[in-house]
Amino acid sequence: MDCKKIDTPEIALEEIRRAIADRDYEKFCERVELSEFLDVSYDEATEELAKNCDRFHELYPHDLFFQFGEQNIRDYNQKYRAVHIGFLEKFIVAYFGGNLKMPRSFEADPVNCAAYAFQKIYKMMKTTVKETVAGEDWAVLTVEISGNIIYRKMIGRLAFKFAFARDETGFWRLRKVTNIDELTSPILDVAETFWPKSWDLGISF
Repeated sequence: MDCKKIDTPEIALEEIRRAIADRDYEKFCERVELSEFLDVSYDEATEELAKNCDRFHELYPHDLFFQFGEQNIRDYNQKYRAVHIGFLEKFIVAYFGGNLKMPRSFEADPVNCAAYAFQKIYKMMKTTVKETVAGEDWAVLTVEISGNIIYRKMIGRLAFKFAFARDETGFWRLRKVTNIDELTSPILDVAETFWPKSWDLGISF
């Protein structure tokens, strides 16, 4: 059977959504180029945080991260790159591992605390495909993510542009988010408002 004829980016997205809901790590990794996704997202988010350092310092004067200039952000995130991406990888494994319980504090168990919070939030999220722009072997799906009445203030409405590409077998896989520049400010605002003010991903996990 020729998957190039029957597979589509929309099918790939739906399988990703279902894999997250079912906590099917194997299926999730079939559809997501995870290492590339995390690497590119981290590097592009770092650059957006650095370029907008002065503006973010004005908005969040309590946050030490923005008090020492844009080059400091680049240097810091490069120094702790492996630790930060390692945190994200452990968070993903913890979430898909299931049987999550709320740790007594974020500082005591940041990985499982983040996974537990995502477990609750994901159940309250709605995703809607707003637009698909596609070529023969690439596609960008604009997906609106919104929260229900409980999480509406936290999540709001975020439009992610997910880039998919065919692999060598013709299978569609998620590669990156193409609008990190548009997402950095609203996601940072959620982090500054709802997450612990003292967390530091430079700590050892």
